[in-house]
Amino acid sequence: MSLKTRLFRKKDDSTVSVQINNSIQSDNPSVKAIIELNQHISKLLSSDSYIAKSEYLKFIEARKDAVSYFKQLNIDNILKNFCSKNHITTELVLETIDKLDNLKTLTSEHNKNFIKEKLISEKTYLDNILKEIDPNIMLDEDQRKVVLTDEDYCLVIAGAGAGKTTTVAAKVKYLVEKKNIKPEEILVVSFTNKAVGELKERIQKQLGIDCPITTFHSTGNAILHKENDDKLNIVQNEKLYFVLEDYFRDTVLQNQKLLDDLIQFFATYFDEPITAKDKNELFNKLSSANFSTMKSEVGEINYDLEIKNSRRKEYVTIQNEVLRSYEEVQIANFLYLNNIEYEYEPRYKYNIEGSNKPYTPDFLIHQNGKEAYIEHFGITQSGCSNRYNKEELEKYKKAVHDKVDLHKQHDTTLLYTFSSFIDGRPLLAHLKDQLEKAGFTLQPRDNKDVMRKITNQDGSRYIRKLINLVDRFISNFKTNGYSVEQFEEWKIKSNNERTKLFLGICKECYLEYERYLQKNNAIDFSDMINKSAKLLKESKAVSDQIDFKYIIVDEYQDISRQRFDLVGALHDVTSAKIIAVGDDWQSIYAFSGSDITLFTQFEKIMGYAEQLKITNTYRNSQEVIDIAGNFIQKNTAQIRKELKSPKTIKDPVIIYTYDSKTKKFGGNANYNLAKAVETAIGQIIEFTNKEEKDPKKQEILLLGRFGFDGKNLERSGLFEFKEFGSKVKSLKYPSLKITFMTAHASKGLGYDNVIVINGKNETYGFPSKIENDPVLNFVVKRDDFIEAAEERRLFYVAMTRTKNRVYFIAPESNPSEFLLEIKNDYKNVILKGKWNEETSEALNYKKICPMCGYPLQKKVKNAFGLRLWICMNDPEVCDFMTNEIAAGKLSIQKCDKCDGYLIAKPNGDRTDYFLGCTNFKTNKTGCNNTISKIDYYKMNNLTLEPAPKKVIPKGYTPQNNN
Repeated sequence: MSLKTRLFRKKDDSTVSVQINNSIQSDNPSVKAIIELNQHISKLLSSDSYIAKSEYLKFIEARKDAVSYFKQLNIDNILKNFCSKNHITTELVLETIDKLDNLKTLTSEHNKNFIKEKLISEKTYLDNILKEIDPNIMLDEDQRKVVLTDEDYCLVIAGAGAGKTTTVAAKVKYLVEKKNIKPEEILVVSFTNKAVGELKERIQKQLGIDCPITTFHSTGNAILHKENDDKLNIVQNEKLYFVLEDYFRDTVLQNQKLLDDLIQFFATYFDEPITAKDKNELFNKLSSANFSTMKSEVGEINYDLEIKNSRRKEYVTIQNEVLRSYEEVQIANFLYLNNIEYEYEPRYKYNIEGSNKPYTPDFLIHQNGKEAYIEHFGITQSGCSNRYNKEELEKYKKAVHDKVDLHKQHDTTLLYTFSSFIDGRPLLAHLKDQLEKAGFTLQPRDNKDVMRKITNQDGSRYIRKLINLVDRFISNFKTNGYSVEQFEEWKIKSNNERTKLFLGICKECYLEYERYLQKNNAIDFSDMINKSAKLLKESKAVSDQIDFKYIIVDEYQDISRQRFDLVGALHDVTSAKIIAVGDDWQSIYAFSGSDITLFTQFEKIMGYAEQLKITNTYRNSQEVIDIAGNFIQKNTAQIRKELKSPKTIKDPVIIYTYDSKTKKFGGNANYNLAKAVETAIGQIIEFTNKEEKDPKKQEILLLGRFGFDGKNLERSGLFEFKEFGSKVKSLKYPSLKITFMTAHASKGLGYDNVIVINGKNETYGFPSKIENDPVLNFVVKRDDFIEAAEERRLFYVAMTRTKNRVYFIAPESNPSEFLLEIKNDYKNVILKGKWNEETSEALNYKKICPMCGYPLQKKVKNAFGLRLWICMNDPEVCDFMTNEIAAGKLSIQKCDKCDGYLIAKPNGDRTDYFLGCTNFKTNKTGCNNTISKIDYYKMNNLTLEPAPKKVIPKGYTPQNNN
């Protein structure tokens, strides 16, 4: 008999084989084991039920030695002789081994046939399974397969709008009515009270099945009460922030080691060094960087110093001390903490020969009549930098040598540092050596005084940012179920000084928070889950009280490690089957602890699992899900699926653009955006009327990437926004039902039409370009398989909330890269308006240097007596500065006729600019030196761009617009 024949023999053949061998008597345990295995497998394969792996796994595991024994005997005539001696046929042994070797295939084939038969025999039951909820509900084939499948671990992947809640309700009813499972033996757990409420409405209220349906936190709470029935003192998530705030304000002053670490962290490592893989990323980071110093943060700069703006003849006050780089801030903070007075970028007494601009060293320091200059060079000591090309680097090195020679020539003391040194020692160690060698005395400030000044500053960025960072770190630390020992393990493994310092600070903060909880006999939401999972593992008295046969996890794509561990602990003590239901395409909560790999690698983590997909969607049209589905699947780490819809629509995605630069006369910065939203609403009304529907009954959802997107809409004057209730009123269409929420908040919801109002390509755009502090990588599961992976999933969520069309509102100058992508990929994505097709990140910044493309920084500069825009590139590469951005490449110069400066001034009709001296006087007694734009461009070998056209708003007259 062939192997194939033996594997797929008819059920009655297997039964005969078992009956024949049932009568065999043998004292050999291996013989008994092989007979038992044959009988058990034959019984399973002939059963009228779904075969879960657990039904044979333990049975086979207990008899694996016997199987191994017989496989070793299967050589020549040894097996035949053994079988003859023990009154057993070699055919039965070989048949059993073959079945074991191919059991996965056999059971899979059996289960497929079982479901195929049940889809027919149980058709009437499945047709009517939810009729008492809604006569129109009819489960599709995918949903019916989920109901019938009964593997130990099932991953149900339900697409957006595919009827996930309906499927869960049907599954519960089937378990109770067909599998005779008691309602109390089925646990349904989800993430939010809202999701739990929907499930309770369907299952408990409408179906009348009183199975426990709860959140993870409530599940943990219930388990803890099985050990102690006392009411728990539960603290809200916000409490951690306030405990940290009190700690830094008061208690920290009593811990000298922590105090010293905090001041070192604030002064040296507060902002992580800017690293970038390319210039576009560098521009993005520079544009949002905050290079303010500790001296300015604690209020020790001279706020009374007034400087004169020569052009406007007015005086302005220095507002802050903002430097150009992270390393310069480190130097300034080191000088401040060691009581060495400094000035930032003062004008040097002498000029570099051939330069048409004043030389302003980075720092001038003073102490007891002694002074010196400090220059920080943003290249390595060996002369390397990945920020500059070869030509720029040579220019940089020449500038370094010229400055060193200038100081030697005029006998002024120059100390200088590099971004890194050959000996590997840090920048500040080298600076310390040079200061002491030059005769400066380091007199460290009292750290307690410095800390008091920092904590006394209202809204101090040091305290505010650190508390927010520590708060998020500890929250995710607990969400991952880590113990306090983990801090030290990470510190040992890390070679980064900033990381080590932060972990030490964070550990002390964690211990303080735990002390607070213990002192107040309190527990937080993370503890409910972590402690309940631990209790299940350690207390038999508690675990014996729990008896579930099925655990259904809703919204499984949001699962975190601690929640996964709780489900695992429940499974370990009950052997319950686990049904995980969700959609990895909608996994958008990594920032709060979710781990998408627990979904995408479900089968690998569990050891085995059945993966099922619900691919029919009843919310979106086929056109919308084709665009959204292909967009999300560019991330090949996402699980592949093809969604299907019976609905079809023309022009599924419409993009309206607006002018984000020109303000409408009488309007404000948000007016043009709001006007585009208003236009999209008008389009919705037009489509609705064509379909002979009442627009007043249609629900419109306005989606923002951030909560303040709704407030910005209100500031236009065209809309009213009620933050509580999220209702929006259009002044033009006041009778319409309009709601605003963030894309995150909208998950799980469906509206007739959706308008995504943030289609910008900027830091707070969509995708958001806000980056996590690197230390959060310890506690936040990064998804780096594709750039902006989580933002891509969030964009998918936003697109799939609509029952009809989705509208996007985007600026003409810097539209979202996601919108550029879908417009390029799909002909049925309609663009209403125009936009800039360029995708360069440099377009994202309203204020960029016209010479090198780096961001411009707005400053009040004492050395020039002007409000200036200064290039954030290193001055050795680009020293562009201007008092008027509209003047293009006209950069401030030294006046070669007097001691003034040539600054940008408008010509007579205010359509263009020239350079004019700051010492110009209307009575012609001052300096009349000027350089026209044409001459300036020729002198500097620049290409002359066309002069801008002057735009005069309609109705403008000098009389009514003074």
